[in-house]
Amino acid sequence: MKRFKLAVLPVEEQTQLLAATEVETIAANTTISRLEREITLLREYRTRLVADVVTGKLDVREAIRGLPEEEHSTSEQSDQSESSDEGALS
Repeated sequence: MKRFKLAVLPVEEQTQLLAATEVETIAANTTISRLEREITLLREYRTRLVADVVTGKLDVREAIRGLPEEEHSTSEQSDQSESSDEGALS
């Protein structure tokens, strides 16, 4: 190691760079922390919601009635067309 020469900044300049880097990352770190907390809260909410539905504390039948009709998926459409093809062949 003694044969290698390394460029090392003076300690004062290293300290200034560290301080500047910390200032620049405060906003990003704050945002990351806030989003991590929101994710945790959403997971807790989802867990509680599933538990309430499963145990019957929350009745979702009324909510389901208010949802718009879903379009059939391609697998459902192909199942229906196969059924109608079988009927035509009989």
